[in-house]
Amino acid sequence: GKVPIVLVIEPDSLPNLSTNQADPRCGNPATAKAYREGIAYAVKSIAEATTAVTMYLDAGHGGWLGWKNNMEDFVRTVSGLDVAQHLRGFATNVAGYQALGEMCPEYDW
Repeated sequence: GKVPIVLVIEPDSLPNLSTNQADPRCGNPATAKAYREGIAYAVKSIAEATTAVTMYLDAGHGGWLGWKNNMEDFVRTVSGLDVAQHLRGFATNVAGYQALGEMCPEYDW
């Protein structure tokens, strides 16, 4: 039989765009452009090459995207990649880890 293949695409880069805008290593225009174009290219290339792969996009962890402004920015970024039709969903706690716990009382959703 066939072995299922599951890929988590680009751990850390897109969540970094949403959370580290002030850091010149992450928030500069050249890095942001490279992340966006590179991830879109990877997802679309894999999808064109085979339908036998299930892809998930890295979505950081609650310590990064648990804040409304970071999550909204991440959603805008992902929406702009035009790859949703090729993704099964999102993977969290991939490149960094946030343990399960209680929701912060300041959570503003």
